[in-house]
Amino acid sequence: MEWYILKSGAILAALLLFYKLLLEKENMHNFKRFYLLFAVVAAVGIPLITLTTYVEPTAGNFDPVLFHYSEEISVAESKSFSDYMPHVLWAIYAGGVIFFSFKFIRNLREILLKIKINPKIKKGIYTRVLLREQVDPHTFFSYIFFNRKKYEQEQIPREVIIHEEAHARQKHSLDILFVELLQIMFWMNPLIILLKDAVKLNHEFLADKAVVEKGVHTAGYQKTLLQFSSGHLHSDLVNPINYSSIKKRFKVMKTHTSKKAIWLRSILILPLISLLFFSFSNKEIVEREINVLPAETMNTTTLMLEVDNSGKFYFQKNETNLAELRKHINNGSYTSYHIEVAENAPSSIMIDLRQLMAQNRLAGSVALCTTKTAMQDKATPEMMAEYNRLVKYYNALQNANPEGEIQVKQEDINRIMAILGRMTPEQKENAEQIKFDVPPPPPPAPTPQPQSPPAPEKSSKNVDVPPAPPAPVMGNMQAPPPPPPSPMESVKDWIEEGAEFFYNGKKTTDQNVLEIVKKNGGKNLEVRVEENPTGKTVKISDKKSLNHNPPTSSRDGLKILPAPPVPSENKQPPPPPAPPKTSSSENLGFIYTAAQSPPSQNSNTLEYVIDLAKRGANFYIGPHKYSHEEAIRMVKKSTNEVSIDVSKYPDVILGGC
Repeated sequence: MEWYILKSGAILAALLLFYKLLLEKENMHNFKRFYLLFAVVAAVGIPLITLTTYVEPTAGNFDPVLFHYSEEISVAESKSFSDYMPHVLWAIYAGGVIFFSFKFIRNLREILLKIKINPKIKKGIYTRVLLREQVDPHTFFSYIFFNRKKYEQEQIPREVIIHEEAHARQKHSLDILFVELLQIMFWMNPLIILLKDAVKLNHEFLADKAVVEKGVHTAGYQKTLLQFSSGHLHSDLVNPINYSSIKKRFKVMKTHTSKKAIWLRSILILPLISLLFFSFSNKEIVEREINVLPAETMNTTTLMLEVDNSGKFYFQKNETNLAELRKHINNGSYTSYHIEVAENAPSSIMIDLRQLMAQNRLAGSVALCTTKTAMQDKATPEMMAEYNRLVKYYNALQNANPEGEIQVKQEDINRIMAILGRMTPEQKENAEQIKFDVPPPPPPAPTPQPQSPPAPEKSSKNVDVPPAPPAPVMGNMQAPPPPPPSPMESVKDWIEEGAEFFYNGKKTTDQNVLEIVKKNGGKNLEVRVEENPTGKTVKISDKKSLNHNPPTSSRDGLKILPAPPVPSENKQPPPPPAPPKTSSSENLGFIYTAAQSPPSQNSNTLEYVIDLAKRGANFYIGPHKYSHEEAIRMVKKSTNEVSIDVSKYPDVILGGC
């Protein structure tokens, strides 16, 4: 603000100095009128203009910036008077604005009151207002004020009336109002007062010129002006006939300026304006932007997607489709993606999305793949509608056959129980009540007891001992199982499938996983792969150190088996361990993992589920698969009797959760 006031004052001072030296005494009053108004506009506007210079960036512009951090605790310093100085200055400025605004409104009100209460005479486009007090003739817009007594006695000279009509016709009051409003905003600049005096004096020059052009003798007109130089006070908003120096007006009245002099002085203004413009406008140097090819651009923009339960997906909160999404990705403006998926979103939509992301990642436009499943705290409206539809259907069958039994599909029962487990107490009260008998889950298949061969009957007879089996021939030995894929190949396959990676419990990127596996060569790493509705989750840990002969152990549902022994020439090699039946544990090339046999039935449902989880079971509620932690949490929260079906172990079906 201070710099703006200084620049504005300097511009106005330069323009006024030029006016006083070269223009004021010349007989070119119309040009001077517009010059003075332009001086005001230039003084206000030039400091607000910014000249922008574009330069080419240099190598020095890209030097890294070093940030120094200090751990010292800053102590609050007491404020001095200089800290409050800006508030004091603004308060003084506001006080000046209020003072000059009040003065302007008071003067305007006085003029309007005179027009309202005094008699008026309409003469063409002018209105003559007759006042009782002794005043010199003056003008405000089209209103000309005269002393009533002198006007009625015809003591007002004709040249005076012509002078005032010239003020009204040329609308000099507009200039005065403009300068007065400017003075309210820039009252602290004393040059505004000099500018206002110059504007009013030039108005008198214009009115005097109009009188002389009407054929009035100059000497007689000058005597008339002397008669009205009484010095009566007038409002700042009017044009009195005796304003300013009579001597200066007489001198200018006799001056004649040639057209050549007018053109010369007009041309001199141009370099002055140019000098002021480039000296007091703001300067800004801006480096040109470097257009880097998309392949070289380090863009870290993340593509945000949301998928709801109905399968609709949204880009930046707006619903979109695969075709439009492919256009956004192909533009090369995204290097990663983040998908928030509702828990019951169709898996087909996620497969399409993940394939699209994987393709673009392989092309180099996606560097980070992350997915997030939006957890729900209650059953969705779609789930409630499905639940009510199934229950109403089987209730109707039961009502049609009240005495007999109805056949209920196992998959429908699983779905009903799964949705019932998601409901809140309020949803359960409003849901359709089950009126048919829910069949219990099928009992687990009995474990077959190994049958021992019957004992040979005792006999005193000599029994021929069968001959020993022939020694195995090396050419007929069973070939060992094919080696598992290398760790790097497994990781690359998971990356192509769009898997999500965790290392020691923390989320990591595809590139970091490749570096970790490459560094360790796949040794001393424990890997766990989990399937979920959005894809695979791969958890890698180096917390277990594996030796050359690791003992058989069980941890979190994984069983670590020792490496198979090398077959000898005289011994049949044992068969390889059976591959696991579930996708939650895989032969990864790092360790061999497999689910253990189911534990014996336990009367405590929660303990039984925990024991199943420890042995690597896969939990299902209906068609949906849940992790160990989710299954245990659902059993804990369930208020109904939970059924456990282990007939398809290691796949365990839970009901009533």
